Amino acid sequence: MSHRYVLLYSLPAVAFTVVFFVFPMLFAGYVSFYEWNGLGAMTFVGWDNFNHLLHDPVFKKSLRNTLMWILSAIFLHVPVGLLLALVLAQRPKGWKFFRTLFFLPNVISTTALAFLWYFVLHVKLGILNNLFKAVGLGDLTRAWLSDPDTALFANQLPFILYVGFTMVVFLTQITSISPDLYEAADLDGATGLQKDYYITMPLLKRTFAMNILFNVAFCLRMFEYPFLMTGGGPVNSTMNMSLYMYKEMVTANRYGVSMAAGLLTILFGLIIMGAVFGLIRLRERREAA
Repeated sequence: MSHRYVLLYSLPAVAFTVVFFVFPMLFAGYVSFYEWNGLGAMTFVGWDNFNHLLHDPVFKKSLRNTLMWILSAIFLHVPVGLLLALVLAQRPKGWKFFRTLFFLPNVISTTALAFLWYFVLHVKLGILNNLFKAVGLGDLTRAWLSDPDTALFANQLPFILYVGFTMVVFLTQITSISPDLYEAADLDGATGLQKDYYITMPLLKRTFAMNILFNVAFCLRMFEYPFLMTGGGPVNSTMNMSLYMYKEMVTANRYGVSMAAGLLTILFGLIIMGAVFGLIRLRERREAA
């Protein structure tokens, strides 16, 4: 295929990337150095917007909460997805049904799930509190969404429903591993756990990184749950960076601060993902040495 056709076929993707990624990024970078309400004239303020963020306790809280989302994804969401994939890879009875069942929430609107869990966790109408009362565990009832100690956890609870996507990515990679490796392990008398630990897990390192990448990106743009379930409250205990940007732009009309927060969010994500891939490369080098 000539270079002319390669260029022709790549033009739509390049145009899409420029229009919907490069240009918005450049615009956000430009506006972040200005004070602007979205309608009037812009006033150049230099680094003041970034300085405001570094001294804003609400932004610091949103940064911490976003980090909690990311940690829950890395240390809970991804391991659960791996565990389900390892079980389904053995193809137990009904494994196709359970594969579909676990993946189903990923095709349901996040907004719909947020409203569903709002009523599950509601202090009076919620199914959870009423279930505790019905079984004689009334002492466990809580105002899950309005208690600062539980609100963030309540926001994160529905996130586990999206484990099906992580599971499918792992399962796809597991099914591509050569059966010869497992047959050789069987001849050596390896157990199922040993085969998973010494064969499957080492061959899933890149898949681990990819799933972490997907989940970190999902957490950085998480908006529906904190917005619809708690509105960032109580006392900003569920405020994350996406919701902070929204409120700075739409509620406070501080577009410059919002754009600066967006750039820091991207930088925050790049640092975390860079650290993950750096650890994987470091481990690969140690294994190769």
